[in-house]
Amino acid sequence: MGSDAMKIEIILQADEVAKVLKALASGFRHAIEPEALKAFAPHLETCSKLELSIKQIGGMAEMKLKAKGVTPLPGAAVSDADLGPAGGSYKAIKKRMKTSFKFLQHSVGNLTLPPAEIVDAFLKDSLAMCAHPDRGASDYAPYMEILNRFKSAYDTKDRAALAAVMEELGAVKKSCHALAK
Repeated sequence: MGSDAMKIEIILQADEVAKVLKALASGFRHAIEPEALKAFAPHLETCSKLELSIKQIGGMAEMKLKAKGVTPLPGAAVSDADLGPAGGSYKAIKKRMKTSFKFLQHSVGNLTLPPAEIVDAFLKDSLAMCAHPDRGASDYAPYMEILNRFKSAYDTKDRAALAAVMEELGAVKKSCHALAK
């Protein structure tokens, strides 16, 4: 487990699980039981990923919570040193882009502009992907053209153009992934 992760495992009565899940849903803002979760509570709002596992056996439940990314605040800038050479491995870049693309689609689908930090991360990862030594600009020329239109639409806050460009990004992503298989 990395230095930016926190993990907790507790044993509960099966009927206590619902109380803990309600507390989790409210962001641990209120005093909750069991006592062990109170130390975990401050990390909930600052984590970038929360994993939850519950196993029930014979009226008892084992609950495991793992918060990752608890050191930096969400949306905090990621330094180049954190990403490694050229933004990290190609697989790591694609994984980050998959998440940020989902966030972008959700925002645009709800007719809102996506948060700047998500757009910035997506653009930075896109450039790292296109310049990655395992691939190259020749693989990504159509993508870069659409990406430039995406940035222009975002910069001008043109939601209609942003929605259209997101559709194009989705199509070129599917096409590129199909060729790589």
